[in-house]
Amino acid sequence: MATYTSEWNPEAVIAAALDDVQKNAEIVGAFVESEARRRLDAIKQPGNKRAVAYRAFLSRYMLTNVVTRTAKEVVVRVGMKTRSQKGGDRLGFYIETGSRLAPAHPYLRPAVFDNAREIVKLLTGG
Repeated sequence: MATYTSEWNPEAVIAAALDDVQKNAEIVGAFVESEARRRLDAIKQPGNKRAVAYRAFLSRYMLTNVVTRTAKEVVVRVGMKTRSQKGGDRLGFYIETGSRLAPAHPYLRPAVFDNAREIVKLLTGG
């Protein structure tokens, strides 16, 4: 009968799995961010200088991804940075969802939903 010298350590297994998931989540966050940026830059309407400059500002400086890790989960967030100024938490929101004055031009949700297979593949290390 064989004897084993190591013990089952569930905390070590969870930590090792979370390390792998976190590395893959950082790749996924960068991928989704680049897809969202590409889609945001492709929006042509409205074409006035102010709207074009605002979308370029959002694309270059405000669109980001953040990967956070707790004891038992890894969370990937892709979206706009928040500011403390008035309306700072709504940067890009009306481009994504539209309003009564402007149609919606989704760029975040399609970056995720249209690439679901690729995201799952990246998360699993493929």
